[in-house]
Amino acid sequence: MPLSFDLSDTTPARGYPAQPAVVVLGDDAIGVLAGSGFGVTPHVDFIAALADRLKIDLSATLTVMRHLPLWIDGPQHAELRRKVAAFLAEDRAAKLARATTRIRHVVVRTLGTDGSEHVDLFRMVSEVVDLFMEELTGLPRPEGDPSCMPSIFSSNLGVAARRRLEAMLKQQFVQANDLFPNEPIELHALRVGQFVMGRDALIGTLGLSLHHHLASLGEQKVNARRLPSIPTHTGLPAIGRISSFAQTVAGCPVSAGALIECRLDSLAGRPAADRRHFFGVGPHLCLGRPLSLALWECVADVLAELEIQLTTTEFALAQNDVFDIPLVFTARKSPPSRLLSGYPV
Repeated sequence: MPLSFDLSDTTPARGYPAQPAVVVLGDDAIGVLAGSGFGVTPHVDFIAALADRLKIDLSATLTVMRHLPLWIDGPQHAELRRKVAAFLAEDRAAKLARATTRIRHVVVRTLGTDGSEHVDLFRMVSEVVDLFMEELTGLPRPEGDPSCMPSIFSSNLGVAARRRLEAMLKQQFVQANDLFPNEPIELHALRVGQFVMGRDALIGTLGLSLHHHLASLGEQKVNARRLPSIPTHTGLPAIGRISSFAQTVAGCPVSAGALIECRLDSLAGRPAADRRHFFGVGPHLCLGRPLSLALWECVADVLAELEIQLTTTEFALAQNDVFDIPLVFTARKSPPSRLLSGYPV
């Protein structure tokens, strides 16, 4: 049964605890992410204080956040990364095989069959990512319009949006308990956390990269040039880090506790070896990178079989203070689709 959300409370709950002292690009951003003189942003403490100040229940939100290595420092960070790595490695080949079959079906159904000239690529991308995350985490996709789901990473949500997010996460915890009743809450939190984190980042990365690839093709068909081996753009444009002590960063003096903004989107257009850092580096290298690249490769394989031209008709990003996620992504398809090898639909 779908959850019903109270949207009457629109009181803002806005404001992050710090503005960046320095914004770093390219190699400097990579250096900060790999460096030992920086810690995680205090986002978990910020959300906990916000819940206390506004007297709202954000327990599910905080449980998930405390099981994401991105926001954990010290020995606990390393231990949590080991647990996440073990979780992602479990039955990896079987999960990828199931995901690949389902993803091919979605892409072929959307692009590779006769039908409407106009296609909703945002819906296709979000469905592809949701199917992928379902196989990866064992959880069903959240109910509701994917373009309206608030991000757990955001520091700029109103109270109503935070309550919507909290309700969605609680529903996923209920589903995790129903599907995996013998697992501890810690593992449920890993499942839910990987779903919500991977979903936002992958929809943005896949959507942006596909949009730019189609633009680069001009009037060529989509199988004229294969998607690059590494996505060309990232859905996570920046990662914040906190300076552990007074130091110089990219030629700028910063004090202890200063926020450093590392712009991952500055790596767009650089060689593939540099673009791999879209997924982080060092202690915050995304543990799901191999899986994410497998998803990208699967989409590339299907597009390479299609003799169609796709021309973007409308593209717009959602208003989001963390991710670059398409809100609108539509295209015109021509001529009538024809598969080179053929897939069951």
